[in-house]
Amino acid sequence: MAKGHKYLKRLKSEKMKTKLKAKKTKHLPKDLNITDPSFKVRTIVIREQLKQHDKVEILSKRKLNIKDLLSRLQHYNSTVRQDAVKELKEILSEHSFKLLSSQFGPLLQGVCALSLDKEKDIRRNSLKVLSLILGPISNDQLNPYSDVLISYLRCSMTHIDPYIKEDSLLFLDVLVQNCSNILAKNSYKVLPNFLDMISKLHTEIKPGRLLVTTLNSKNTNIKWRIQVLERLATMFSSMVTYFKSQESISYSDESAKFITVNKNIRYIPTYTNINFQNCEIDFEKINDVEKNNIDNTSDADEFVKYIELLMPLIFDSWVEVCPDKKNADNFVVFISTETLELLKSIITIIQLIIECIDILHTKSDVNIKFWFKSNFQSSYIKKLLSRFPYYKLGKLGSFLCLTRERQQNFTVENSCDYCLECNLGICQIYVWFTSLENDDKMMSKLNKNYCTSIIKYLNEKLKNWSNIDNIMLSQLTKLLRTLFLKASKIWYKNHLDLSETLQLVINACCNQSKREIQLELFSVISEIMLDHTLQELHRENVFKKFISTLPSLLLKSKIHENTIQIINKIVLRYRNWIQKELLINYKNIIENAKKIEIIGSEDHKQSRLMICNLFYFLDTEIFY
Repeated sequence: MAKGHKYLKRLKSEKMKTKLKAKKTKHLPKDLNITDPSFKVRTIVIREQLKQHDKVEILSKRKLNIKDLLSRLQHYNSTVRQDAVKELKEILSEHSFKLLSSQFGPLLQGVCALSLDKEKDIRRNSLKVLSLILGPISNDQLNPYSDVLISYLRCSMTHIDPYIKEDSLLFLDVLVQNCSNILAKNSYKVLPNFLDMISKLHTEIKPGRLLVTTLNSKNTNIKWRIQVLERLATMFSSMVTYFKSQESISYSDESAKFITVNKNIRYIPTYTNINFQNCEIDFEKINDVEKNNIDNTSDADEFVKYIELLMPLIFDSWVEVCPDKKNADNFVVFISTETLELLKSIITIIQLIIECIDILHTKSDVNIKFWFKSNFQSSYIKKLLSRFPYYKLGKLGSFLCLTRERQQNFTVENSCDYCLECNLGICQIYVWFTSLENDDKMMSKLNKNYCTSIIKYLNEKLKNWSNIDNIMLSQLTKLLRTLFLKASKIWYKNHLDLSETLQLVINACCNQSKREIQLELFSVISEIMLDHTLQELHRENVFKKFISTLPSLLLKSKIHENTIQIINKIVLRYRNWIQKELLINYKNIIENAKKIEIIGSEDHKQSRLMICNLFYFLDTEIFY
């Protein structure tokens, strides 16, 4: 019953529905259902495309001039920017930059701006273009644009994007290579940015800086710090070169007649010829000199503030990677390749800081040398020198502190050779510290022990020096100059004997098979001979014997011009020591002077006469 009821109900509802009437489809009339393919055309004229370029004008492969390419450097599309950079690179590599000098300002601005581009390839290519731009330009021509270069460098070094910050080091490399003087002049602007790259400020309550870690970077903290410190070393190197050039200019300039007196000046030399000349006072020039002195003083003060922040960071970065040394004297410290690279950068930076201090110490009211010694010598000894000497770990690849008895059980590949440069640098820095000791104070027992270990290490290396080690010759000569010329008086006063070291240096200098080291060491010994204040070294029998053998150099087939000049000075100063040998070889030297090959001489006749006139003090005969 229920089912039938439902059926009737549904049937009734279906009948009540009204059917929709189907609409008739309307067809288009004939000829209107065909698509008309005809269209109207109007020419679009872009006047810039119709512009005819001069025949002299330099164009790219796509017939674009410099202005067109510069406008494309700012395009929103990265591909367009990339193509513009590549075309600029092609133009600069094929044509002389003199033809593009009229566009120098906009070109420099546009290319430098790409150092902040978000695309890596564009940044790298723009730096190659920048190198091509800066290469043929002198520093004087670049001076008006120095703010552009320094501003973009600082922006990239402090950029929020870590990849742009990383490429800023490449930007710095380009500037160091092409315009290091400009970089050195603006060092006070750039140097603080290095600190920001590896550290951050403490809280306001606690001054100073703290090393930071970069967790999101592909590079490890050590690798990143190595990269930053290597560039910082190049920065300091350019500063040292600039300071030295400024010193040489000031010495040659007439303004050298003006002597600035401060707390560090104890005497004024009056024996130079320039001080006996008539000096007309130019008051305008005096004002300029005073301004320069103020600038130099401010530079020195800024340098001191910067070093005060930098040195603790350097020591902290080393403590993080250096293996701990146990309290035993017979332990050897092995370091990995990465740690060795960091150590090289640290040693280089400290040495360059010392060179800057040696130049700037007279330009500041504070004695920078003693300030540096009092603030950082103890930290240097504790964190670097106390683990000296260092050795490079071989295939094991991890840090180890091993006793000398167990050392042979581990694989070490030429460890001494790899760490030689760093070890010599560590010695040189400490010897420089000892040269600042007060004359009226004796060294402590600990400092004497360090000096003894340095002498022992140096003597061992001089005995076993090989041609492979000649790469480190500059570091060796730097150490020897610091030891003999600066610190020897202090060392002798503290009963530290340097006779064996001097003997080994002379032996290496006289060794004919080691030509390269022979020339370098002879220059060091020459400086010792000509320095009248080094009386302790001059009293050594080894030194006297070496001077007596100098005439034998005049009997060889070759001799350097500098050697002839040095022997002339030696004859004047140490006549009694050299007279006997000169008399014995008198005829042979005169004969050999006619045929000896003189290296580095501009006037060979004058050089030969100089050899012959060595005997003027013996027989008063002059050759001309």
